[in-house]
Amino acid sequence: MADSSAAHSGGLKGYFAANRTLETYPTGAHRWGMLLLTVMATVVSFYEFGFSLLPLWLSTLHFTLPQFGHFLAFAVLLSGVSAMYGGPLADRHGRVVVIDVCLAVMIVLTFANLLMTGFWSFVIVRALMNVVAGLSWGALGGLTRDMSPRVSRGVAFGLLTLGAVACQFLWNFLPGLTLPYFPTWQAQIWIMGVLAVVIYIPVFFFLKDLAPNLRLMVIDSEQTGAAYESGEIAQGPSSVPMSAAQAFGELLSHWSVWALAIGAVGFLSIALTVQNFGSEMFAEAYKYDTATATSAVSKFWLLNGVMLVPAGYLSDWLGMRKPVSLILTLFVLAGLAWWIPTFNHPLPPGQLNLVVLAMGALTASAYIPWTAQFSELLEDISPALQATGWSFFQMVFRVWIAATGILIPYVSRYYGWATWMWIAFAAVCMFVAAQLSVRGYWRSASAPPAPVRDAPAHAAGG
Repeated sequence: MADSSAAHSGGLKGYFAANRTLETYPTGAHRWGMLLLTVMATVVSFYEFGFSLLPLWLSTLHFTLPQFGHFLAFAVLLSGVSAMYGGPLADRHGRVVVIDVCLAVMIVLTFANLLMTGFWSFVIVRALMNVVAGLSWGALGGLTRDMSPRVSRGVAFGLLTLGAVACQFLWNFLPGLTLPYFPTWQAQIWIMGVLAVVIYIPVFFFLKDLAPNLRLMVIDSEQTGAAYESGEIAQGPSSVPMSAAQAFGELLSHWSVWALAIGAVGFLSIALTVQNFGSEMFAEAYKYDTATATSAVSKFWLLNGVMLVPAGYLSDWLGMRKPVSLILTLFVLAGLAWWIPTFNHPLPPGQLNLVVLAMGALTASAYIPWTAQFSELLEDISPALQATGWSFFQMVFRVWIAATGILIPYVSRYYGWATWMWIAFAAVCMFVAAQLSVRGYWRSASAPPAPVRDAPAHAAGG
C-alpha cells in the first residue's frame, strides 16, 4: 500500500491510491460487499431518469409534453457523448474516483432541482444530471467486472442492472407513498435528495478499487484471484491507453464490439417501448382506461426486476452465455409473434397481464447473459478497456433512446402501434444475427477454472 505521503503529493488521485485501493483480490463477503456498494452507487447515478414528478413539473414550471420530449432527446444524446469520455477516464485513473466525484455532483444537482423556476432552468439542471450520469456509467460497469470473476459474472451484472431498476422503483414508489402528506414536488426532491445522501455515505467511505495491475488481470475464480497481490504481477503489453482517442481506436477496431453493442440495443427496444410509451400504447391499442394500462406496464417491470439476478445465476451455473441468451431471445420472438396480431382487437386485461409478465421475465433473462458475454469479450480484447467498452455501449444505447423518442410517436400515429412493434420485432432479430456473427462464447472460458492469466495470454476471440 502506498504511504500517506502519496495522498498529499498526488492530490485526490494520490488519496485514492493510498486509501481506496485493494492490493489483493477480495473474496467471499468482502467481494460481494464491494458489488453491493456498486449497486447502491448505480441507484444514485440513475437519478437522471427520475421523471415521476413530471405531471407536477408540467403544471408548475409551465412547459408542455412535446417540449419535454425534445428535451429528453437532447439530454439523452448529451449523456451519450459524456459517456464516451467517462469510460477512458475510469480506465486510466480508476473507477472509484470517477464514481465518487460523479455521485457527489449528482446529489448536488438533485438538490439544484429546487432552483428550477421554468422550462429553461429545468433544461439546464436536468441536462447536467444526464451529463454526470453518462460520465459515471463506464466506471460502474468496469468496477462490476473488476469485482466479479468469470464464474460469477452473470450474477454481478444482474445486480448492477437491478440497481438501475431499483432507482426507477424508488422514484415512483416513494412519491406515491408520500405525496398525500407532502404534496409539492419540492418536498419530494428533498425526500429523494436525502435518500441519495444516505446511499452515498457508505459508498464514499467503503467502496474501493482494485490496484491497476490487478485490473489488468483476467480472473476466472476467487481462488485464482486471491493467489496474487498487485506487486507480484508484472504489467504486460496490455497497458492502459493514454488518451480516449487511443482507447476507442483500439476498441472499435473489433467488429464484434460493434455487433454485440448494436444488437443488444436493438433487443432493448421492447423494454424502451414499454418504459416510455407502454401506458399510451395499451390504452390506444386495447381501449383500456389509464389505470388499467398503467397497471399492465407495472406487470412488465415486476418480473423483469425479479429475474435479473436468477438469469445471471443460470448463465453462471451452466457456464454458458450465448446459448442461454439466444434460446431465451427466440422465446421473446415467439411471444411477440403471438402478441402483436392482437393489437386493435379485444384482449381481456388479465390476458394482457400474463403476456407482459412473460415478456418482462424473458427480456431480462435473455439480456443478462449478454452483459456477461460482452464483459468477457472486452476482457479478451484488453482488460484495460473494460470501462471504455461499457461507455461505448451506453453511447449507442442513449442514441437509440433519443431516436425512439422521435420514431415511436411518429410510427404509432401514422401507422399504428402494431407496426411499431413489428419494427421492434425486427430489432430483436438483429440481436440474434449479431450473436451469431460473433465467433465463440458458446461456453464461458471460466469453465473449468484455469490459473490467472494476463491479457496477452488470454487474447481475443472465442
